[in-house]
Amino acid sequence: LKAGQENKSEQPPENPKDTKKKSKKLEKVKEAEQPVAKETDDGEHVKEGLSRLQETDSDFFKFLQENDPELLNFSGDDDDSGSEGSSGEENEEAEEAGGQGEEQEEEGAEDQAQEEDEEDTGVSASIPVTPALLEKWEVRLQKNSLPSWRQLVKAFQAAVATARGDDGEGLKYTIIDPDLVNKVIVMCLESSGSVLKEVLGENPTASPRWAKVKLSLKAYLTSLTDLLGLLTSDDVLCAVMRHCKTMLPYYAAFSRLIKKYVKGHIAVWGSKSDISRVVAFTCLQALGKKIPSFLGDLLKKLYVEYTKCSKAMNAKSRDNIVLMRNCLVELFKINPSITYTTGFLYIRQLAVTVRSVVVSKKEIESVYNWQFINCLHVWVSVLSDCDVCLQPLIFPLIQVMLKVLDLHTSPCYYPLHLHMMRMMLHLSSCTDKHIPLVHPLLTCLNFCATQNKAPASKPIDLTCVLKVSKGYKKTKAYQDGVFDLTFELILNYMSQLSKSIAFPEATFPLTIWLKKFNKSCNNSKYSTQIKQILEKAEGVTRDITDRRSGVSFSPKDLDEVAKWEGGLPESALTKFFNSWRKVHRTVLAASKTEEGEPGDEEEEDGEGEEEGDKDESGEEDEDEDEPPKKKKKKAKSEDKKGKKEKKPKGKKSKQTVTEEFEDMGDHVEDIVLSD
Repeated sequence: LKAGQENKSEQPPENPKDTKKKSKKLEKVKEAEQPVAKETDDGEHVKEGLSRLQETDSDFFKFLQENDPELLNFSGDDDDSGSEGSSGEENEEAEEAGGQGEEQEEEGAEDQAQEEDEEDTGVSASIPVTPALLEKWEVRLQKNSLPSWRQLVKAFQAAVATARGDDGEGLKYTIIDPDLVNKVIVMCLESSGSVLKEVLGENPTASPRWAKVKLSLKAYLTSLTDLLGLLTSDDVLCAVMRHCKTMLPYYAAFSRLIKKYVKGHIAVWGSKSDISRVVAFTCLQALGKKIPSFLGDLLKKLYVEYTKCSKAMNAKSRDNIVLMRNCLVELFKINPSITYTTGFLYIRQLAVTVRSVVVSKKEIESVYNWQFINCLHVWVSVLSDCDVCLQPLIFPLIQVMLKVLDLHTSPCYYPLHLHMMRMMLHLSSCTDKHIPLVHPLLTCLNFCATQNKAPASKPIDLTCVLKVSKGYKKTKAYQDGVFDLTFELILNYMSQLSKSIAFPEATFPLTIWLKKFNKSCNNSKYSTQIKQILEKAEGVTRDITDRRSGVSFSPKDLDEVAKWEGGLPESALTKFFNSWRKVHRTVLAASKTEEGEPGDEEEEDGEGEEEGDKDESGEEDEDEDEPPKKKKKKAKSEDKKGKKEKKPKGKKSKQTVTEEFEDMGDHVEDIVLSD
């Protein structure tokens, strides 16, 4: 305390001027706090002050008369008029504010609805959707009301949850009646496009209302994509996918939703009916064209899905695999540069698989399977009608396919060899690249030189088989099927060479071997057909030799050679091949109308025999002349059933085996999917 008193005593005394200033400030604060006098009292005081001014200060009064006479004529009406003027201005401002409020009423409603959206995430009690509520929304949606569309999106989420079988916890609305579920879905599909187009315009993310619509739009697109996996009806599924296609500009604003969009449509493309597959493909094709940056990932995912769906081949699944293959080919045509990188990756992967089999010599099943063959078929179709930048991939693909033929030369695998040679002939005809196939063709033909004496058995469709058992290899039905397919491929190969100036030299080894085959063959049917090829080939050889004898250019003048070959007429071999195909197509069509598609029993028999020999290796084929005992018993039992009934069936199947293989190739060439 003493120290505090000493400090106070040490402080200097306050200045009297400072005390006066403080007192004046306090007086002003008090005057400001006092209530303001009434306007009438102020007017009277002013009048009294002016009247006294003439007596107290006459000089100042004269100065006012000369300079400001209006001040001496002061009256209280001026204040009233001023107050009225100020009140009028206030009214005008109020009217202007009211007009602006009407203009911003809709935006305020949207803001309020958006706040409700954010608050509804934690709603505990759900509101049931009723027909009256749907009618109310429908009326407002005719005017493209955004708040009503937001509420409809919440109801749509509840409808999808009901279809999924969820309780719908955390959702604002609940729907129990299935009819209301359908109505909500249909209402969303019909109204969403017009509402979003009016609110967001052509460029959604650039719209000033994008921030207000973003949350509801994301929820709607998520539920819409989830709905694809819940539908079973093809008509409804196609309608939803077409609506998803119209929503692509809005999907593009959400990268995660694009991946979900692709996943949902690929699942439909790989598992549903043909109509649904085509619609799903058009949606994916539109995505690839709309968002080019996502095309590479899209092609890889589609290719992987195709490999999963092509692990098995039979008469029922063949059409689906051909359809998926053509869809892939159409998508690969969108951007050749992306196709080159993707093709390089997967063709190299196929080559590495073949190389691993060549090195190990134990994993031949990793190459000799339908999945590997169908993958090769995709790239053959892509490169058959390709851009210039894709042509460097043709040679590696041919090398891979030729190496596949050399992995196993057992007659059990001749169906696979015929598949490979057919694909290579198709690639050769489309790209004008010569592929040497004389040796593999003659290998299959020599198998038919000596007639098999094994007991007769039911023929199988070789177009859906890659390998047959040792017992079935010795049957007459298998030999006939191999000869029919080989005869077709030899005729096709020679007809392609008939357009070349080097036809006589290119076909000389083949004609020599065909003549030897005719001498050693003890089957008159085979010899007759081979003789037809030899006669046509000799005629084409004489014609080309006569035509080129008068040319002045040498073989190194490639431009002149190409020009000369372009002027050649259609050869006799080509005419014979085309007429042969037409005849066999008519036979195939007639057999389908009479007997229908190949029976399931035939396919099961062939598949069973093939499965029975899955574990056989190439070394076991050395003693394959002795079929297993089980196979012999089966053949004898089949022989006892009656030869009269089986002979007509065998004949019909011999005539149509080649055509079924032909028909599969025609699907690849003829089906074209585009916008």
